Amino acid sequence: MAFGTDVAARYEDWYQTPEGSYADATERELFLRLVRPSEGQRLLEVGCGTGHNLRFFGEMGLQVAGIEQSQAMLQVASSRLDPDMPVQAGSAEALPFEDRSFDIVALITVLEFSRDPDAALREAGRVAGEAVYLGVLNSVSLLAATRRAKGLFKRSSIYNQARFLSIRQLKHMVKRALPEHPLYWESALVLPLRWHRLCHSVDRKLSFRRNPFGAYLGVCIRRPGFCWPEKLR
Repeated sequence: MAFGTDVAARYEDWYQTPEGSYADATERELFLRLVRPSEGQRLLEVGCGTGHNLRFFGEMGLQVAGIEQSQAMLQVASSRLDPDMPVQAGSAEALPFEDRSFDIVALITVLEFSRDPDAALREAGRVAGEAVYLGVLNSVSLLAATRRAKGLFKRSSIYNQARFLSIRQLKHMVKRALPEHPLYWESALVLPLRWHRLCHSVDRKLSFRRNPFGAYLGVCIRRPGFCWPEKLR
């Protein structure tokens, strides 16, 4: 799914809001908990958008690259990222890379907009040498309900184009596309984002565990033969 220039601009602006900043920090923490990346590992972000997450991955000492279908998003990413963070045009369903070209492949809010999420998963598994990470908007969460309601009154909302997914659906999808790959998941952002200032501690207690109602699902899929970090076994 390709997005226009207006969506690309709103994407970056949202992270400057209190809700966006809180969600961003929480989602990044979930990635670190599940993937446990090591400095120097090669990471590809599929659907890298404006490069927001690529900057974070690069600051961690990872060797990063991105691929993005939307030309508007790609133009923003190219203008904001350092030269050692290459981005290129391409689709999640047909990655222009050889098998196991990267240690980690990340798809963050990508499957929701993919025309063929099974194909996107197979491609990610092919290109990943160690792990695939999925960040997905949960269909059975308060956030999903409010965004679907927003779409009823605002036809231009990008969430009208999204396919929200539950953890049950994701498990079935991974089983079809990558049947030999074990996965581990957790969720975060259980309470509405606007409540975080008043209910921060409660939201954190409900997050970072296998809670099926968190708005943001983090799923780490390991290639067979790779060990899980001790705390995730």
